[in-house]
Amino acid sequence: MNSERDQSTRTDEDRRARHRRLVGGLTLSLLATWLLLLAPLPFSILSGLTALVALVLLIILIVRSIAARRLGMALFAALLGVPATLMIMGTAVLSLVFYTPMAELQDCLAAALTEQARAQCNAEAQGSMAQWINDLVGG
Repeated sequence: MNSERDQSTRTDEDRRARHRRLVGGLTLSLLATWLLLLAPLPFSILSGLTALVALVLLIILIVRSIAARRLGMALFAALLGVPATLMIMGTAVLSLVFYTPMAELQDCLAAALTEQARAQCNAEAQGSMAQWINDLVGG
């Protein structure tokens, strides 16, 4: 009788430990994603990869939460976490697609000292991006 209780206590402790590791890994991957988003362009593209890791961990968390009948956590992760990670991955893909114009904008903004110079950088970037898309499409 005691051994059955010890066995169930161990499995509960193992389950809680796995859940804590999963949430910890998810937290670390989301933190890494956020920090990479703030980094300059070559590094900010890596945020898409860390967001993909976070998405995989989120899906595992949702499945385990539903199995454990933690519907609040599953709903929270599904409604907030999944769209957020998908948006970050989309941002990384767009940064990769428009790498050249975005790199030029970042370089210009880094050198701009006044608000007028920053506005000029943004105007030039819009023109550069429109020209880049025209060249890409062949127009």
